[in-house]
Amino acid sequence: NTTPNNNDYTLSSVMRDGTDANNPQLLNWTSGLNGAPTAPITLSSYWIFKFQNVTPLYANWQAVGTTGTLSAGQGFTLKGSNALSSTQNYTFEGKPNNGTITSPIAAGNLNLSGNPYPSAIDADLFISQNLAATNGTLYFWEHYSTNNTHNLAEYQGGYATRTLVGGVPPVSPSGISGLGSSTRTPSRFIPVGQGFFVSANATGGNIEFNNSQRAFVKENSAGSNPMFRQSNMASVSANSTNAEDAYTENSFEKIRLGFNSNNNYHRELLIGFMNENATAGIDAGYDAVCMDNLPNDMYFKIEEAKLVIAGESYFDQHASYPLSIKTSSEGPVSIVLDGTENFNADQPIYIYDATTAIYHDIRYANVEVNLEAGETNNRFFLKFNKGGALSNPDVETTSGVQVSYASGNNHINIHNGTATTTIENVTLYSLLGQSVASWNVNSNETKIELNAPQLSTGTYIVRTKTNEGVSSKKILIP
Repeated sequence: NTTPNNNDYTLSSVMRDGTDANNPQLLNWTSGLNGAPTAPITLSSYWIFKFQNVTPLYANWQAVGTTGTLSAGQGFTLKGSNALSSTQNYTFEGKPNNGTITSPIAAGNLNLSGNPYPSAIDADLFISQNLAATNGTLYFWEHYSTNNTHNLAEYQGGYATRTLVGGVPPVSPSGISGLGSSTRTPSRFIPVGQGFFVSANATGGNIEFNNSQRAFVKENSAGSNPMFRQSNMASVSANSTNAEDAYTENSFEKIRLGFNSNNNYHRELLIGFMNENATAGIDAGYDAVCMDNLPNDMYFKIEEAKLVIAGESYFDQHASYPLSIKTSSEGPVSIVLDGTENFNADQPIYIYDATTAIYHDIRYANVEVNLEAGETNNRFFLKFNKGGALSNPDVETTSGVQVSYASGNNHINIHNGTATTTIENVTLYSLLGQSVASWNVNSNETKIELNAPQLSTGTYIVRTKTNEGVSSKKILIP
């Protein structure tokens, strides 16, 4: 019809009790803190908030209530009715959103967004198409069913995280009890009504939803983000007999590490080897900074960033990835293998303990260790052979390839003396075996200059991969 698309709205004007999906009813609203399982159900207007384009501080939640304005693409919070059933169906009435929808996001800010369409959206496309304004990470809050309090410090829940590498499930945020559990990992397709946080990059701009991101994927599909549904949920989209849109998942190699703290927190980390799509540095859309600030946690430490998802370049069995562990009190912790995807089952997966000089193959046994309170750095590393980069001799194993470092212009110089040799990839390691930088070169030029990152004084190892073999060379950075 001639009514414009994607209008602003109030929640009371569009949201209904959909207990009987064929006969939606006007909701009852109360200004009190608790809803009630009346007929129709009663919801509290007190808990309806949005978080739009303001500084990323907790105090900047904006009260919306039933009459405040919401725009298409904006997310909002809501509290349920205290019904005993595990799920509640809600119906939204009005003209469905369609076409391009944008929301401004200022540099460095958080924005609570939400799927505005009557269909799923592809998280991979949404991330890829919004990298001009965002850092490419989506955060999904899960409020555990064990909650029974309005006190923030006693909330039970946490943020699940998604990038182009994949998703990891939540643990509880800083200042929260850490009780409860979750097996919900955000998958590729974001269902109708799902809200999520997105963070701006250093410039900000506009967040964009558009029809190219939309897909018909049912809520009970293995590829659907499960954050809003329970295993026994029966929605119209889940029961539809229409064929789903076809899609192809990537086949990159991935490893899921788990951390068990001494007070039963469980953190899952994901590392994916994304070939030419990512580097050893921080890559928007692939690496995910930890949203939480927990008293007990583990994360990848790369360029001082604390990552729960790490997107790396080509798999390299000589690479080493540092893990940092934070503990609030002395006690036993463990590092475990939560799973692998598309990964060679015969490839060892070691956790190297630099204090004991022991390699633990976590395919067969967990790493169990007692840690003092505080942050433990430069002790635990994810490795794939015993010795990592340090096991390579300081000799050229590929004829005609020479490596040097020019301190005047901070360049790593590669001299290729053979026309038949193609320099494919160059990786810079610290002496601890930590991957510092990586370059996908794919060149047979005689002279190749690589811009090195700002590095501390010390000895490093340059590993050069060619079509004819691999060479390693130590360099000194003054």
